[in-house]
Amino acid sequence: MKNFSPSMYVVAIGLLLVFAAACNGNIEKDAQALGYEMKTVEKIYQADGAAGENKTSFRVSYPVFSDGEHAETFNSYLLGWIADSSAVNAAPDDSGNITIEQLADEFFAEYESVQKEFSVSWPYQFDLDGSVLLNRSGLLTVDLSYYAFTGGAHGNSYTQFFVFDAVKGTRLGLDDVFVQGFEERLNKLIDSRYREMKGLTPADRLDGEKGMLFDNVIEFNGNFALTGQGVSFFYNNYEIAPYAVGPTTIDLPYGDLENILKPQFREL
Repeated sequence: MKNFSPSMYVVAIGLLLVFAAACNGNIEKDAQALGYEMKTVEKIYQADGAAGENKTSFRVSYPVFSDGEHAETFNSYLLGWIADSSAVNAAPDDSGNITIEQLADEFFAEYESVQKEFSVSWPYQFDLDGSVLLNRSGLLTVDLSYYAFTGGAHGNSYTQFFVFDAVKGTRLGLDDVFVQGFEERLNKLIDSRYREMKGLTPADRLDGEKGMLFDNVIEFNGNFALTGQGVSFFYNNYEIAPYAVGPTTIDLPYGDLENILKPQFREL
């Protein structure tokens, strides 16, 4: 019988590790960051005779990914969300084929229609900024945030997070990131963090003068981001509190979430 040299054992172990990695459905930690550039489209409506900052305007700045197998998938997903924004697109069924420039034209056409019917004197405004919050370890997190004003007492802002598996080209949900049965433990962490932010004791009501929420409870939602520091949950205007309170962000460090995160998301 042949004797195996130490080098043969090393090779065998290496092959086993490669095989295990290939069979593992986890996020690939060595995946490279995706290349991208920021694209900005800005248009000013010229027919209303307004001057300076009072002009009706449309501006969108968002990331466009240029490499990787699924770059176009991510680009289409983000563009579709921008197009489906109720503040912009009058025909959401066309969101898959529309350009940002066409969205601007639709925005101005809607303004013209309202102006002719009601003789409005105020300018419309749509301003969207996108940013990449995480781009490593086979993960991609994008933030799209806009402010829109089309009349009324005040404008409105909205933020949406997107977390993608950059290797598979899919969007991740909470069930992809957290272990089964995470819900109660995550809600306790969010409650504790919010109380810390507001200087509340465990006995204070969240819907009281200091808590300022609609209800005496705060729970996780689906608007989450994976960042370099942890997991963030974003609550938009009116979601859990009055407009005057503004949006709420709950940031939880990875260390606090270690027991409920799936192993591949514990160190990013």
